[in-house]
Amino acid sequence: MISNILTPMNHREIEYNAKRLSGCDIPGSFVYASSNNIRDCASELLAWLDDTGKRVFDDDLVMDYGTDCLRLYLLFENTPKENDAPYYDSWQEGALEGIYKFLGRYRRMILASDEWNRRGNYNNGQFFSHENIERIRHALESSIEKIRKCIERGNTMPNRHNIASALMELLNVYQKELKIGEIVTSLHAHEIETAVPHGNANGETFTGRTDSQNNVQNDINDIQNSCITSLCMDFIILMAPYAPDMSKLLWENFKNT
Repeated sequence: MISNILTPMNHREIEYNAKRLSGCDIPGSFVYASSNNIRDCASELLAWLDDTGKRVFDDDLVMDYGTDCLRLYLLFENTPKENDAPYYDSWQEGALEGIYKFLGRYRRMILASDEWNRRGNYNNGQFFSHENIERIRHALESSIEKIRKCIERGNTMPNRHNIASALMELLNVYQKELKIGEIVTSLHAHEIETAVPHGNANGETFTGRTDSQNNVQNDINDIQNSCITSLCMDFIILMAPYAPDMSKLLWENFKNT
């Protein structure tokens, strides 16, 4: 798990695994549980994404960035024209790189927070408090309302752009409040320490605790914070219509726990 968090995203591997997991059961977006009007608008938007993607996605672009990145590009940027040469006429390489990095941050946020939560560290007060959860919930509710309004207003370039912007802004809140930077740094330091353990003849580890003390601590850390799990799954559901391949992989991670 830790190595998956610290290793840079491999788009070709993600694309391959996403196809293998195409049958993974992901709940529909929040819009599907809303009124018929919103559901119809959302269906039209997703159908437009699929149809446009089939016409303008270039095989080389898919291998370089993955279909999730290209779908988000269609939301955020001007729609490429059919038969345009990749990168030069319509596709903006800088925008593609930016969206690709956004997806990498999305993946890292889910995996790192889940790993930290499995260890019980969101319960022991390190890096975190109840106020962090409340700020995430407020941002999530605001983002859902913003995206819902964009969908209701119709499938136009400004509305699509605002949907992508809302997702990016929400990710920034998650990263800040879940302390993803500090967590990844801590996990990386732990990887280094365990790769070169500093034990002694008395059975003490680099943490300064005996094996029995470590076992007790591990039992305590088994208690996960259910709020963190719920918030992360809500974010995956929100992202699923626009980045389905990666969301399937991340959702599978929770199903296997």
